Amino acid sequence: MKTLPLLMIPVALIGFTSPAWADDGKLERAQLESLLDKADEYGFTHYEEISMEDGDRLELEGWGKDGWQLDVEMAVEDGSLIKEERRKAQVPDWALSGDQVRQALNNAFESDLQQFEQLDVDRDGSIEIEGYDTQNQEVELRLEGADFSVTGVEND
Repeated sequence: MKTLPLLMIPVALIGFTSPAWADDGKLERAQLESLLDKADEYGFTHYEEISMEDGDRLELEGWGKDGWQLDVEMAVEDGSLIKEERRKAQVPDWALSGDQVRQALNNAFESDLQQFEQLDVDRDGSIEIEGYDTQNQEVELRLEGADFSVTGVEND
């Protein structure tokens, strides 16, 4: 009978003990919603970009209720603030409110998105959401800014 060396056992178990949010920078729906709630508490009212960074941070770019443009990084684990930059700026018409971001994400999750990586809003109002589908393949969804309908899906 062949046995595994003791050093191999801890390495083999690492994948079973690591938290789901650290899985290559992907977020499950509930985790993303919880972090967006933290962003609301922080003061975000409108968004331009939301993206995973290095598997353990969520970067949010947008505007706060006080009229400042915000660039914030939050720890995925607990939503704590890691970095903050502020610039005085007006909220553009094309920026998405928190409710609009949630509606766009809801439509994306209903269209086979399972894990989130990034959301971008273009100045023309179109929305692009990247992540992974039910087969764990990369997927890019394009949404119409007016009604958040999915207008295109591209699998990589």
